[in-house]
Amino acid sequence: MRFPSIILFVAAKDVLAGCPMAYLHRRQVSIPNLPLSQNEGNSGPIDSTTFSASEQYVNVQPGSGHQYQDPGSNDKRGPCPGLNAAANHGFLPRNGLPTIQQTVNGLADAYGFGPEFAAALAVIAIALTGDPVGQKWSIGGPFSPVLGGLLSTPSGISFSHNTYESDASIVRSDAYLNNGDAVSVQLPLVESLLAKAVNNEFTLDILRTHNKERHDFSVQNNPYFFQAPFAGLVPPIAHHFVVNLMSNHSAERPNGFLTTEVFKSFFAISGPPGNLVWNPGKERIPDNWYRRPSSNPYDAARAGVDVAILATRYPSVVRVGGNTGTVNSFTGVNLGDVTGGVYNAQTLLKGNNALCFAFQAAQQGIPSVLGGLLSNLGPIISLVAQFVNPVTSSLNCPALNTFNQSAFNQYPGAGYRPRP
Repeated sequence: MRFPSIILFVAAKDVLAGCPMAYLHRRQVSIPNLPLSQNEGNSGPIDSTTFSASEQYVNVQPGSGHQYQDPGSNDKRGPCPGLNAAANHGFLPRNGLPTIQQTVNGLADAYGFGPEFAAALAVIAIALTGDPVGQKWSIGGPFSPVLGGLLSTPSGISFSHNTYESDASIVRSDAYLNNGDAVSVQLPLVESLLAKAVNNEFTLDILRTHNKERHDFSVQNNPYFFQAPFAGLVPPIAHHFVVNLMSNHSAERPNGFLTTEVFKSFFAISGPPGNLVWNPGKERIPDNWYRRPSSNPYDAARAGVDVAILATRYPSVVRVGGNTGTVNSFTGVNLGDVTGGVYNAQTLLKGNNALCFAFQAAQQGIPSVLGGLLSNLGPIISLVAQFVNPVTSSLNCPALNTFNQSAFNQYPGAGYRPRP
């Protein structure tokens, strides 16, 4: 599969009407004939070829300001180990309620995460699960919004099933199969993943294979399994996050390496295989850990290529659709009907289209998800556009003017919403 040149960015920050804005200065990087994942390093589609100890060292020692602290009883922690660890070290607010700018700064400092990608993900979380007035979101459960909330009490991403989070998680159960709990770590899944490590290390290929196994398990066991356009792409991207963002880096191995011990630290797992223990909310960044370089941030363009490689290797994982009320009944939605012909099942698997459609569908679906009048949702829609449009533009996404949400009514899982 041949991929076109990818637009990559350097971001400069500014403030517009009290909101941070990332201006994207584009430069073209040609990535012809991308390899399949077996040949790909831990920095993803573009190798990290340089190492700077002073720039990449993540200092979490006592007195650094980023020393580890257990979360308090009112602090929010949720299903994303990277977010939990960032909050436990103060890269995100320790209460688990970041703003857009705090998300951008904290994830860049902790992980080398691309600023425009972080801003887009944060603003979608704010629109779908957070507080658009206070412009905050929760990395865990519900919280009290400014002015009593614009529409309702923000649920946080812990209760964002099929809107922001989804089934087929790395080490967590499908919500429907676990009485609505998609946050608790399932130790058998951790055991299964640890057993896949080669020489006690993980690669992207290992995580992609695990992703395929988790997807297939959901199809075979969860009658409510549903892959929404945005939320359904979160688990595949999250599998890539593990290797791209949690790998350690060194002068000898600038491209990164992810040991099982580092993985266990980020996922709050202790103990030996066969006797593992999950320590809820105690995810932590290891000592002597060096993140990916800022010169090679993990941004939307790189994520788009990662998903395209996944689609080449395991196309079924990148489908939109779900089971229709019984197990093993996965039916793909007619994307032509949903998008007015902009995408179809074949074109979705090409280039950046899967990531494009995910972001565009999140934008288009806001009125339906929030259930408000379009006129009342205008400020939310504008806020999302401010941060998502630069990303979809950078990915050269085709215009999407039609989004037929009713096409998902055939899937009983599409309306399944576990509550706090």
